Amino acid sequence: MKKFWGSTAMIIATILWGFAFSAQSSGVALVEPILFTALRSFVGVLALLIVIAVSDLITEKRLTLWGSAKTKEDRKELLLGGWWCGLAISVACISQQYGLKYISAGKTGFLTALYIVIVPLLGIFFKRKTSYTLWIAVALTLGGSYLLCGGIDNIGIGEWFVIACAVLYSFHIMVIDKYAAKCDCVRLSCIQFIIATIFSTIASWLAGDPWIMDKIIASLPFWVFCGVGSSAIAFTLQMVSQKYLHPVTATLLMSLESVFAVLGGWLFLNEILSTRELLGCTVIFAGIILSQLPSGWFRSKKQK
Repeated sequence: MKKFWGSTAMIIATILWGFAFSAQSSGVALVEPILFTALRSFVGVLALLIVIAVSDLITEKRLTLWGSAKTKEDRKELLLGGWWCGLAISVACISQQYGLKYISAGKTGFLTALYIVIVPLLGIFFKRKTSYTLWIAVALTLGGSYLLCGGIDNIGIGEWFVIACAVLYSFHIMVIDKYAAKCDCVRLSCIQFIIATIFSTIASWLAGDPWIMDKIIASLPFWVFCGVGSSAIAFTLQMVSQKYLHPVTATLLMSLESVFAVLGGWLFLNEILSTRELLGCTVIFAGIILSQLPSGWFRSKKQK
């Protein structure tokens, strides 16, 4: 039963993440990418502070930002982890928002999902074992990306922004992997969004983004949905689900984010992918699934 609820929580999280692409696409039509990132990050902070307050109230703990980080060293780790996570996620989100100015929500969702393959590839630099199935998965995702983008000559600025976003998300995941085991994950997330809010707000001012109140209010439903749904709720559900699911199962479910991105683009933005683009999505999705299969999976199946 715990696995069922864990899977349900992860699927809800992927739905929120996937549909957030449509909200981001609508929001970027009204406000600049960096400003949108600042707004959604600020809402994420508020939402996570509420989660922390309610959690501490239920468990009858004293409400503090530090939580279980009692020692000076633990607090240093929490702040350091929050700093690097916040820096990585803010730059990744800004890059993704710029990409959405030029390409569809569905295409953005699938190109962003490349991080699921990039993460184990980055592991090579840390001398982690790489299976032959991963290299096949890499070939599939590259081929799928070629089809989705319409060839190398048709990879424009939007695609490059989103590919950069996928790389940045990969580094974000690796930073989380380093600090999550040492810190309270909800508080780590809250601090990362505090850093993201500060960083993107300053960057927005330096970039000269117009803070037009009418447009900010008009885009409010989109950055509130992304801040509450995509950042606070989905992240909390991910934490809950990973308590009960095998990491491979959790990652496979996370890859559904790209499918819901296409579905959201079709439902809310009337986006329709061409046959070639749909084929590219299918090939990328196959590569993502293959990249998450455990080493020796084909051998064990053959032996059975």
